Amino acid sequence: MNYTIITKLAMFLLAFSFTTSYAQVHNIKLEQTPGVFIIQDLTLAEGDYQFEIANNGVDHEVGFVLVPKGQYAEANHIKEAYVKTPVATNKSSMTSVVSLKAGDYEYFCPLNPTRKYALTVTGPEKIKLTQTPGKFTTESLVVQEGTYQFEIANDGVDHEVGFVVVPKGKYDAANHIKAAYVSAPVANGKSSMTSVVSLKAGEYEYFCPLNPTAKYPLTVSNNVKNVKLTQVPGRFETESLRLKAGQYQFEIANAGVDHEVGFVVVPKGKYDASNHIKAAYVAAPVANGKSSLTSVVTLTPGEYEYFCPLNPTAKNKLTIE
Repeated sequence: MNYTIITKLAMFLLAFSFTTSYAQVHNIKLEQTPGVFIIQDLTLAEGDYQFEIANNGVDHEVGFVLVPKGQYAEANHIKEAYVKTPVATNKSSMTSVVSLKAGDYEYFCPLNPTRKYALTVTGPEKIKLTQTPGKFTTESLVVQEGTYQFEIANDGVDHEVGFVVVPKGKYDAANHIKAAYVSAPVANGKSSMTSVVSLKAGEYEYFCPLNPTAKYPLTVSNNVKNVKLTQVPGRFETESLRLKAGQYQFEIANAGVDHEVGFVVVPKGKYDASNHIKAAYVAAPVANGKSSLTSVVTLTPGEYEYFCPLNPTAKNKLTIE
């Protein structure tokens, strides 16, 4: 290994050693009425969350329990998900920060009491990139906006290699996306994972300064389309939709309904809660004059219906071509 490579490796290790990761904490509001949660089942990305639990009309204090699926014994309760104080009628209380890894969970209130609701946590997509002397074998990437972990493999480079991702053209160390550093420099015949990298739409480049390699294009696209739907008392203003197959986020607005509203999408005629497309639930019930977004919903060709059981509205036709 020559002096230049030794120097680059030292700089890489120094940058890695002083990297600190600050995770974004997401707020999820869950409202209870007598015997039920209004949001019945959730799908979330792996990450850090605080749950805000509201008591709407239950005439005694309520709480919140989150467990790995099927593990209801108190020893399995995720203690950070307990509310900080029991929630009195028409009040709300926050949990501590809950770090959720990919897997299946359930939430419920034993004080209300409610049934067990499914909480599915999805992990980041994994991308493997292999380095040979002087290059990556994958010389460009196009991905969707989202969360990723990169596995970097060293195939035949006779010294340790690394991995750097930057916004296009911004090669200075200050612009490195630190979460994309490997957990340890990668020796010949070995591989190493990065942390979870959240990539927004835009143009990036990846390279290895230790190999060294060229700069390779990494394009992050956002093909998610936004559809805004407004509710007035008893109905949606848009009473049918025809869309192309693809990914959508629905923005649900409440214009004049004097209580919170929601949003449900189902395959045509399948109204049972088990058939609800969970990603189409709004992030929080929508108060009068407010709006809320759903998660990203992937819709394939077919006939669907959308409605609000809280308003309540008719079942409106949604055709996906």
